[in-house]
Amino acid sequence: MKNLLLTTITAVLLVGCQTETTTTFDIDRARTHIDKQNAKYMEFFNNGDASGVADLHVDEAIVMPPHTDLIKGKEAIKQAISDEISAGATDIVFTTLDMYGNEDYVTEVGRFSLNIKDNGKIVMNDSGKYIVLWKQVSMDNWLMKADIWNSDLPIKE
Repeated sequence: MKNLLLTTITAVLLVGCQTETTTTFDIDRARTHIDKQNAKYMEFFNNGDASGVADLHVDEAIVMPPHTDLIKGKEAIKQAISDEISAGATDIVFTTLDMYGNEDYVTEVGRFSLNIKDNGKIVMNDSGKYIVLWKQVSMDNWLMKADIWNSDLPIKE
């Protein structure tokens, strides 16, 4: 009986002394890393590197460009980006307006601008807004899981 009482008291003390370890998500740290990914995206895109842009996405990523079907997977994303670049899209710039989330996923809301060039001459400017869902695939390594954007240009009739 004495051993049972001693065992019970020891167990209660051990449980009572345990501290719960919690981690606090640091959105500013995530934003720093995501900003670096956005800088890579702009560099890759503006240098015509569709593979580099595709590598900033998880394998099962989806992108939802305006006026076209949903695009799924890195290879399809690479082809879509390559098509945009071949059509003259360049000079892309992202401006993050807001970012929120947790240690697994962060949502970024922002604006973009880009130019369409033909033989080095700007033939059209575009700007619009976007939402990106970023997934943390390893410590401080964020990749795009989903991306949707829309132009501010009026729809041609």
